[in-house]
Amino acid sequence: MRARFHLILLLVLFGLTASAHSVVEHEGYYEVEHSWEYNKKNCTISLNISKSLYNYFQNEREHLAYRYQFQKDELPPNYYSFMLSEHDRPVMQALANEFSRNAVTDLEKIKLALAFVQSLPYAYDTDSKGIDEYVRYPIETLVDGCGDCEDKVALLTALLYEMDVDFILLVLPEHMALGVHCDGVEAERYLLFREKKYYYVETSMPNWQIGQIPEDYYDTRMEVVPVDDTPSLLMKGVRFESKPASISVKADCELEIDLHNLGPGRVTEMMLRVRVIEKGPTNYLLAEEYFSLNTLQEGEMRTEKLSLKSLIKENCILEVELSGAEVEPLFYTLGLRYSQINGY
Repeated sequence: MRARFHLILLLVLFGLTASAHSVVEHEGYYEVEHSWEYNKKNCTISLNISKSLYNYFQNEREHLAYRYQFQKDELPPNYYSFMLSEHDRPVMQALANEFSRNAVTDLEKIKLALAFVQSLPYAYDTDSKGIDEYVRYPIETLVDGCGDCEDKVALLTALLYEMDVDFILLVLPEHMALGVHCDGVEAERYLLFREKKYYYVETSMPNWQIGQIPEDYYDTRMEVVPVDDTPSLLMKGVRFESKPASISVKADCELEIDLHNLGPGRVTEMMLRVRVIEKGPTNYLLAEEYFSLNTLQEGEMRTEKLSLKSLIKENCILEVELSGAEVEPLFYTLGLRYSQINGY
């Protein structure tokens, strides 16, 4: 999905104004303008964001991963799947480049991006969306012009990632923040993670400085989530069925597997290894097949239907291994029942 956008960042030395946000709807895109004050300067951004890009995140959000209601037997939340998306990367790169271009040091560009995110009004989901919990993706926050803590953290995360800033995600009870590793920060408090100092960053409200921790969180346990931009791949279900078989002749078998790429980014070079094994003292290999699969796009859900031949014995198990570039392999084992071995 290609984003149509246009961006202007103006730094004016006079005419200080309060934060202001406006959206004008055009055919095919939203014209977004936001003004805020930073270091006694009036800053303005102007963005043209395509409606298709905005609608993708707003209406097809089920295709992406982050949720609060993960159960204990499921994967933990993949926060970066909604903070770092390949679909909105051109917009985030352009915006991050403007902040970097108007700053001399890494600290200055972080402060400029932070001031922008902080200037967006804080909005409870119940007030802005009419539901208890709604997680905005960065494009939504830019167009909506508001958000709560995780929405604003997601937007700043996307910008810092494009700026090559060393940062971590901080997850607190009912709150979210960031930590940045950067020279020149004058703050006594910091978090030591992997032998580096990270300074707390609060995005909720304006004027919070880097390293300034709200008193409510002085003694609060913070979960540190390092940056992870590799896709999360799920193998959600495996279904196996064989045609009528005999003990000595290989049967035609059908295999269906549900795949889901939670993001961020696509999964390439996907390979599936399928093995049918007779369980026993020596575990006899009845069949082994390799299948090369097409790229699984970010957010894509797909069912793979595969055919193979295998001997069928009484005590069989199916072993499936799924691998891809830069992702951890997934393994699935299925005990084959009589209902799955037709004609045996």
